[in-house]
Amino acid sequence: MKLYTTPVSPNCRKAEATIDHLNLEVEIISKGLTNGDLETPEYLQINPNGAVPALEDGELKLWESNAIVQYLADQANAEAFFPRDLKKRTNIVRWQFWGCLHFNRAVGTIVWETVAKPLLQLGAPVQAVIDGALDNFHRYAQVLEQQLDHTRFIAGDSPTLADFSVGDHSALVLLEQSQVPLHKYPNIKSWYHRLEAVPAWEKTRPSW
Repeated sequence: MKLYTTPVSPNCRKAEATIDHLNLEVEIISKGLTNGDLETPEYLQINPNGAVPALEDGELKLWESNAIVQYLADQANAEAFFPRDLKKRTNIVRWQFWGCLHFNRAVGTIVWETVAKPLLQLGAPVQAVIDGALDNFHRYAQVLEQQLDHTRFIAGDSPTLADFSVGDHSALVLLEQSQVPLHKYPNIKSWYHRLEAVPAWEKTRPSW
């Protein structure tokens, strides 16, 4: 298997951490975001969206990070990480969809404006965009904060794909300049730090 990835990307970190967490043998191929790597005809045959991550396993060309990590977990028969039990699995998938559609969209917009744009020299943060994303963040952070009243990780007392998926922006969120108001959500803040202490997650932390 081959994983096409790029540094700093939360979605790529999710996939790389899953590979490390499950001790899978996957060739990691780094691509540039701004040098045309993702626009070549060869790469577009792998991911027609021109984005990362993408996974190649023989004739299978798989894109979308949540689909990739589910596939990897099933390849490893990772029962604790992505259970076969229908109710447990569906709960994890529910949180993956929720993260993608709601929580991570808000968080991603905030950290894009406050961290990624300055880092990539793509212009100054737009405060109106940040403020709009903060409204959505507060709406959905309450849901996660309440869930973490009862568990150390999202779906129980050990990390699962739910945590790797919902928490994929952790390295950016925990930077002081991110403007994500974690002080209002102590459970989420503690959970982010617990996630950062998971060996596979710690190993894939971006170096700034």
